[in-house]
Amino acid sequence: MGKSGVTAVLTVAALIALVYAALICAHAAAIRRRRLRGAYEPRAARWLAARFGPLPEPGAAEDRLARAERRTTDRLLRGELDPAEYRAAMAEVAALEAEERPLRTFRR
Repeated sequence: MGKSGVTAVLTVAALIALVYAALICAHAAAIRRRRLRGAYEPRAARWLAARFGPLPEPGAAEDRLARAERRTTDRLLRGELDPAEYRAAMAEVAALEAEERPLRTFRR
């Protein structure tokens, strides 16, 4: 492998390392912002988040998601939302739940 080949390999490796570091930083920021009981927290992200002070106590995702769903349903019943807006709002709640509490399956 020539000099340009080595340079290309090192460049790709450096880019992968930078992307990985950026993802860890983003995950650490999410841990500092809102920590959920039972959510996956990579060790590197948890370590980085703890460097900026004590970690917040994990909260229950169910309570926040249930409140969001209840508020959306109340708005529909009060006539503030039409059925299409209600479905869109509930899709957002479902997306939050999928993000915060991913379905874990076992593969054979």
